[in-house]
Amino acid sequence: MIYTIKKYHTGLKADWDDLIKRSSNGTFLHQRDYMDYHADRFDDFSLMIYEDLKLRAVLPAHRVGNEIFSHKGLTYSNFIFQKKLKLERKIAIISYVLAYLSKRHINFLNIHAIPFVFQPVTDESCAYIYHKTGAEITQIKPFFIIDQRNNMLPNQNRRKNYKKLLKLDYQINDDIDKLPEFWQIVEKNLQQRYETTPVHTLQEITTLTQRFPKQIKLFTVNQNTQILAGALVYFINQAAHFQYIHAINTPESRQAVEFLTYELVKQFNQYAYISFGTSAVLHNNLNKNLVYWKESFGCQLVNQLFFKIDCRNYDRLKNILQ
Repeated sequence: MIYTIKKYHTGLKADWDDLIKRSSNGTFLHQRDYMDYHADRFDDFSLMIYEDLKLRAVLPAHRVGNEIFSHKGLTYSNFIFQKKLKLERKIAIISYVLAYLSKRHINFLNIHAIPFVFQPVTDESCAYIYHKTGAEITQIKPFFIIDQRNNMLPNQNRRKNYKKLLKLDYQINDDIDKLPEFWQIVEKNLQQRYETTPVHTLQEITTLTQRFPKQIKLFTVNQNTQILAGALVYFINQAAHFQYIHAINTPESRQAVEFLTYELVKQFNQYAYISFGTSAVLHNNLNKNLVYWKESFGCQLVNQLFFKIDCRNYDRLKNILQ
């Protein structure tokens, strides 16, 4: 097998996106129309790996000094492989890329893996391969998800509250046109609580919803035309992922966000997983109240692994298949 590597450029966009769509572990976040909304912030170093002229894998990445990251502008990223690619070829591709990077004086490849819940097909092979290079696990980020196979219902308190909230005649709307109003709530909450801003500006998130209208939707609870609470939801392969959940700062809105969450959990029951995202705070600790709230809906913790790989160790992958 002869492997060649090309650095991504816009002329290869169609080939890149086609590989993502027929991959075992890629998501719409890895398509170039999503990745490149903030291209000006990163020194792109994305790679495309060909086997005998056929594209077999891509690596969304950017460069910082003598290190490569896969990709700090995305919640998760990794080597993304053509579906049904055999383990032997995955090992060979990763080894070849590490050698390619090492020869270009890149010392480390940093990966923040794609949690299995977002993958089209469960593919955890990379973690084993990285382990065999002697990679360091630099962080484990907690994601909270409902796995529909577990049949974990909301707890008794949630069910009682939901029955009471049904009497308030809340209406849930699927209306992306309310995004500017909802974004004002998001920005105000993050500034008041954490003195920070959303990862996305209103212009950026508007662009993404226009590019991916089927994958990004806004659900709101309204009262007299005013938004009480809202959830921006990403539909990622087998998962419905709450990207942002926010409410106005009133007692009524707290009830509204609980009702909205409960209703959406019911509505998304055709998905294998419902992701509530991470609850990590400073030093990767957990917010106790958020953990309780998520577990009360039936969430369990799954791990996202962060790896730091010494590119010089590519030779360690030579004989792991015997």
